[in-house]
Amino acid sequence: MARPAGPNTPMSTPIDDNAIAAKALELERFLPEGRRDEFRRLIETLAEAAACRENQTAEIGELRGQVRRLGARVVRMQEIFRANDQAFATFRSAMLLSRRLRRMADLPDMLAELSRTMGVAALTCLLSREQFAAYVPPGFPCPTAKALGAAVNALPRGTDPRRVYVGPLAALPRPDFFFDPAILADQPKLRDGSCFIAPLADKYQPKRRIGVLAMADVDPSRYTPSKGTDFLEHFCEVLAGDLLHVKIHEELARQRESDELTGIPNRAFLRRHGPALLSLSARREAPVALLFCDLDRFKAVNDTFGHEAGDLVLGDVARAMAARVRVYDLLARLGGDEFVVVMPDAGADEAAVMAERIRDCVAEVAAERGLPGLSVSIGVALHAPGQDIDDLVRAADAAMYREKRAPAAG
Repeated sequence: MARPAGPNTPMSTPIDDNAIAAKALELERFLPEGRRDEFRRLIETLAEAAACRENQTAEIGELRGQVRRLGARVVRMQEIFRANDQAFATFRSAMLLSRRLRRMADLPDMLAELSRTMGVAALTCLLSREQFAAYVPPGFPCPTAKALGAAVNALPRGTDPRRVYVGPLAALPRPDFFFDPAILADQPKLRDGSCFIAPLADKYQPKRRIGVLAMADVDPSRYTPSKGTDFLEHFCEVLAGDLLHVKIHEELARQRESDELTGIPNRAFLRRHGPALLSLSARREAPVALLFCDLDRFKAVNDTFGHEAGDLVLGDVARAMAARVRVYDLLARLGGDEFVVVMPDAGADEAAVMAERIRDCVAEVAAERGLPGLSVSIGVALHAPGQDIDDLVRAADAAMYREKRAPAAG
């Protein structure tokens, strides 16, 4: 059992090492013996309070350090949030541009706007020649699928598992394949910059590439393996899907508005685009002529040589007529052996000249095929105010029948 502290028993509490307590003990002998225990307890309480305060001071210092570190983290998180917010805003704008694409003819303008939105010095979209050359404007870069595959497979990979290339432009085996040599020559700093190159995959056949999207910046640190590319990769998936949709839509439109037998526009094409020609000519107060062409004695060709031979003759006539009309005329097959030619900026004289050209080309086909009886009757109608395209066709059709009956009447 611990011996109670008496008047001459030294204190064995933490206050023994406390400077204040030591001085207080010097005063202890002046107190009455009955008050010394109470005095000692008071000193011990003060010593414990002092020790607690020292601990609190240390804890406060540690807490302040933690607050400073948390503050630095908050600032960093704010910077990351702002960067991600800006990246997402850019991504959203790029998505809107891609989704607004309606015609392959508008693709170059869309890519120019996309380059400005992305804020890059160079942006290139390469599309497979086999799939897109017939739909994009002349001059649009369309390497063969084989060349695309070889260029993508030759990109440096290293240890980066991503399907895209992210790194120095100078490391590319052929920078001029992915970027216009004129742009590289005009901006020599790009050679020391960084780039992002991603294949565009066919979402219906993921292993098939339809093209490549490439972006380059003069900043060497903009595209590096340590940077995330999730937004860009997802955008490439969206862009590839949108390009396919637009191309398929145009392909179906061509099939729908193109005559399967002859390859020239059909009645649906005429009804879709003819009104625009009439409207434009009316605004310009320019004349429009329409020629209705009907082959004479074509039924005899089918009856004598068969429908396959007749189809070949129709194809020859359509190609011959297409070679005679002007580039801004509209040639269409209505069906059977009936064709029309819509001639903007043409009056009666120009229509008469075109009619003679068409008669000559049909005569040439007849001679080449050994069909001396094959010819063409042509009716001409000039557009009058208020007429729609169907009215104009009917007027030219009536004129054609008058011409077809004229020799018999004479």
